[in-house]
Amino acid sequence: MNTLARRAAIIVTAAGAALGMAVTTASAGTTSTWSATPSGAYTAHADGPTLDVPFANLVCDSSDVTSGNVAASSSTGANMATIANITFTNCSVGGLDFDVTMTATPWKINVTGVDPSHSNRVKGNVTNISAHIEGFACTADFTGKVYGYYDNSAGNLVIDGSGTELVASNADCLGLVNDDDVASFNASYHVNVTSTGTSPVISTP
Repeated sequence: MNTLARRAAIIVTAAGAALGMAVTTASAGTTSTWSATPSGAYTAHADGPTLDVPFANLVCDSSDVTSGNVAASSSTGANMATIANITFTNCSVGGLDFDVTMTATPWKINVTGVDPSHSNRVKGNVTNISAHIEGFACTADFTGKVYGYYDNSAGNLVIDGSGTELVASNADCLGLVNDDDVASFNASYHVNVTSTGTSPVISTP
């Protein structure tokens, strides 16, 4: 091999090594993702969900997510799942019947971290909530955010009533519900992915 060819080979080899190092470094620095297995369309069911405000307690026999989607992965945990349609059955306040309807879609389920006290649980929240309640001489809207966790071992999305970001507005309810009332929502939804009939497992990055 002549001198010129040898120099060219050395340059190409060095460039290739540098490129390989760059790719390896970039790969090592890539943000790992949250993942869900299985993923896709899902349904969920809860018995006895409640919505509490300072002067009223709304109780429903059940609630169902009839249309939703679990993402296969999320780099940040945001939008790990969505709720496209949710229903509430046989709801009442003080024995008076109330209807609860979803008024904006989708509601978004976000994962924020692992529960340090329970290795099978991932903490999270549900955002973009928008719902309307209506009953005898009473209407009100609720919008905002709720908190809770997903239990991988049970397949349950638990809304635990914590937080102060689910708030009433447009209230006309004989003083039982008032504008700016903070609502506490409690429910445990068992999640089933439609294609498999099993609950997803959300894996940490």
